[in-house]
Amino acid sequence: MNSPDTANQLIAEHYDRTQYTSNAFFYSSPGHLRATAHLYGVETVPIEKARVLELGCAAGGNLLPFALAYPEAHAVGVDLSPLQIQQGQKVVQDLGIKNLDLRAMSLTDIDKDFGQFDYIIVHGVFSWVPPEVRQAILRICRENLSPQGIAYVSYNTYPGWKAGDIVRDAMLLHSHSATTDEEKLASAKAMLTLLSDGLAASNPLAPSLRGAVAQLQKQSDYYVAHEYLETFNAPCYFLEFADAAQQAGLAYLGDAESHSELSATYGQNVQLNHSLIAMGQPKVLRQQYLDLAIGRNFRKSMLVHQEREADVAVSPNLDLLPDLRWAGHFTRGESPADAPAGHHAYINHRGGPLNTSEAKVIAVIETLTTAWPRTLSFGELLAGVQATTYIEGDAEAQAKAVQEALEILFRLNQLRYGFGAGPYDAESVEVVDETSNPTLLDGFLNVLEAGRDPEFGMGQANAWHEVVRLNLKEAEAYMLRYMDGRETIVQLKTRLRDAWQQGEVPGLDGKTLAGSIRIFVGKAVEQLLSPCLGKSIAEHNGKLIHRGFPVEGSTHRLAQHVA
Repeated sequence: MNSPDTANQLIAEHYDRTQYTSNAFFYSSPGHLRATAHLYGVETVPIEKARVLELGCAAGGNLLPFALAYPEAHAVGVDLSPLQIQQGQKVVQDLGIKNLDLRAMSLTDIDKDFGQFDYIIVHGVFSWVPPEVRQAILRICRENLSPQGIAYVSYNTYPGWKAGDIVRDAMLLHSHSATTDEEKLASAKAMLTLLSDGLAASNPLAPSLRGAVAQLQKQSDYYVAHEYLETFNAPCYFLEFADAAQQAGLAYLGDAESHSELSATYGQNVQLNHSLIAMGQPKVLRQQYLDLAIGRNFRKSMLVHQEREADVAVSPNLDLLPDLRWAGHFTRGESPADAPAGHHAYINHRGGPLNTSEAKVIAVIETLTTAWPRTLSFGELLAGVQATTYIEGDAEAQAKAVQEALEILFRLNQLRYGFGAGPYDAESVEVVDETSNPTLLDGFLNVLEAGRDPEFGMGQANAWHEVVRLNLKEAEAYMLRYMDGRETIVQLKTRLRDAWQQGEVPGLDGKTLAGSIRIFVGKAVEQLLSPCLGKSIAEHNGKLIHRGFPVEGSTHRLAQHVA
């Protein structure tokens, strides 16, 4: 057996033993990649009928939302782990999905005959495989990419990963004699105490090491195992990656989170000094300078065929923001103390904070919240803003204000956007009442039920391609099973009331038959249908329920999504 085959076998066996949860990542979704490419001036293939390939797809969790949302598109996922591919194949079979093909095979076995794809996704693979496989990835991104195709490759980068290298070396050192994966993980995590609490005051690397350890301690065991304890983990400088891509016949397009390539995103000091040193330098060198300034440790690079390099803008063109469609959902902070004096405090749909005193920003986020989870064109957004009293002036001044607000929110990464219709734009917007029939997104309940098995390796996601982490109480989980569009809200409340009275489910407080039936039933159902669920339900907002619900316009109405 040659060395690449040996390495592949070791990687496959490790992933079968310690499965990596197969999640969706919005920044790698074809819709997001297409919109981002537009900001760099590059034309791409519409996603509705696109061909998509993911290398290192695990169980297919990053492809499933796309395949379900765009039935006329076709997606193929490849992974070394037969066990994870089998799990994904079962989900595909159970749901009757015809446009998602998952295959257990080595990336090095893919050749030109495998076909061409409009979007190639390689997330969380490039840094964690041997050099031969990294070369194969770039070869596939050239040979199997359609003429207008976009390839996405994520990887660990320096200088941000320098401290991570030391942490990894120390963890591997302390766990080298372990005989099982469990022992190796326990020994490796024990080393973190030395690197956080046991560092000498004179250690010049102490702040960086403590920071790396603090971030690592927030992660799950499977993340620690695959990020720090794998046989291969090869960070590189961005310039090295760009050079390898060029040698493979590819050109660097930009980062999938394009706001991160703008020096203004990191403050005036960074912007001023970066503009001075990077003036007149090539695109890739400008980005390497920025990485040094901000200590970047992870990149999500988009690539195109080298023949298209002349079409690529140096940085995302913010003048093109009005070409996109926009979405966002914000809730007010619980108290004025959540924001500085004179500011409004908001929480975005992912649970992140936003404090603002700008009327134009407030107008935009409240207009988008009214439409969530649908997207609005710039014209629709402007019309919505004009209906408020936040922005004065004539139509031209208002349009300028809206674009400025979008630029602010874009740099802060607060919104979702697409170049074309969003995944929820076709949903009905009829008036909600107790006769509405809530329906879970296709496939969500299947994945949720399968996830009861701790060995199942796929996470839940919404149609925005975002992870949705649920922490359901028993009564709430009971209700989800019946949100299939066949029962109205009134019927769901009746079903839950009967189940509670018969002792089939406990109350939200964990006690059976305690308190008011009417209050309990109403609370349980409304939590599941709320535009902004409590922490007992989810850590991330994002629509799970659709059909038969309107867009959210008031905190006093039920909404069409689980957040």
